[in-house]
Amino acid sequence: MSVFRIATLVVSAVSGGVFIGRKLLAGQVEKKKAALVQRAGAEVRERIRTQARGFVVDHLRRFSIALVVKAGLLLGVVALERLGVLQGWLYGAMLLFLLTAFLIRDLYMLWPTLSFAASELRKHGWRPRLTVAEIIAAQTFDEVLAESAQQPQLWHDDLLLALAGQKRDRLVEEIAREVAAIAHGLSWPTLKPYFLTGAGMTAILSALYFGFAWLALHGLVI
Repeated sequence: MSVFRIATLVVSAVSGGVFIGRKLLAGQVEKKKAALVQRAGAEVRERIRTQARGFVVDHLRRFSIALVVKAGLLLGVVALERLGVLQGWLYGAMLLFLLTAFLIRDLYMLWPTLSFAASELRKHGWRPRLTVAEIIAAQTFDEVLAESAQQPQLWHDDLLLALAGQKRDRLVEEIAREVAAIAHGLSWPTLKPYFLTGAGMTAILSALYFGFAWLALHGLVI
């Protein structure tokens, strides 16, 4: 908006044409707000995809490393038994210790996620899709508020908003709610392929690990 037009609107508001000036400014504020929401919606979709992709890759990386370590330890115990170092009850006790340690470690690593998931599912009536949508919508709402708080607040912007009958905090909250609503609708369709990929790869890796463990324990590896 040009300086001349700003001056004209300010003068019209002060000199008695408050309704006209406010109407013009309110229209521009709404147009800008709609454009911001549309652009933010596109950014939210890309952010959800990026975060989901990163989560799946990180999960598979950590899961694969854990399986390799477990397989290595298990193979080491089997090798010691084949070499005669571990015999009888000592071999069985070592296997039991390893498998118990693996189970405790897995439960320890999964507990925060399982606890959070169970809490959110109870809150939303045990509906996974709704739960995922609500979590992402809430996170998006908080992110929009946090990012807007970091933006510089200029006096002439506050003046224009005041003349338009708007308050910055209320306008930011409206934008955050609309963007969160977009995220709510996009969450499951966007995340579904990544969830399926992660679950499928996890199942395949788990099957390979258990197959290896069975072969090792039956003397078919060493």
